[in-house]
Amino acid sequence: MAQGQEVDRLFELPPEGFVAARDALAAELRGAGDAEAAREVRSLRRPTVAAWAVNRLVRGHPEALAELLEAGEELRRAQRAVLSGKRADLGKAAEHRRRALAELTRRAQDLLAAEGREGEATLRGVRDTLEAASVDEEAGRMVRAGRLSKELPAPAGFGDVAGFRVIPGRGKEEAARPTRAGRAEARRAGAAERERNARRARKEADEAAR
Repeated sequence: MAQGQEVDRLFELPPEGFVAARDALAAELRGAGDAEAAREVRSLRRPTVAAWAVNRLVRGHPEALAELLEAGEELRRAQRAVLSGKRADLGKAAEHRRRALAELTRRAQDLLAAEGREGEATLRGVRDTLEAASVDEEAGRMVRAGRLSKELPAPAGFGDVAGFRVIPGRGKEEAARPTRAGRAEARRAGAAERERNARRARKEADEAAR
């Protein structure tokens, strides 16, 4: 989208100030003769408080967000390794993600308290969004962009180690083996990821052909 910095600034504003600033930017763009950019800006939706808080976290704590996304990727790698019969420490990977998620959630709670916007439902929306970003690459890209208008739904089970059992290994390592339920869950998650990748590839091909 054109005027990227101006749009980014919109999503830094408190939700109650978003619409007026958005309309002012759209009017400015229209007055400058950029009708297409004006329409794009005018179509932007006011963020919920939870989405606004996540957008603020992205800008205020980029290192902590990067840590969470990397922890999520580490857990996905461990799960894929286990399903392919390789050794992997799922417990360690899951704990890394849990700590990264808890740290960002704590920072979100501090931010909401400082702005007088505490609320259990709001904090739950922030946590659900961050958790979704940690287990799904597309959700991670959306969150990293810092332009959310609405919180993301919590992932349905994928990303934890439920369904896996850890058995003692040799030396200091431990090997994790999936139970039947764990294998089925991971297969469903893998199929969903492949379908998202296929849709994305089709979209890119369509755009390239235009």
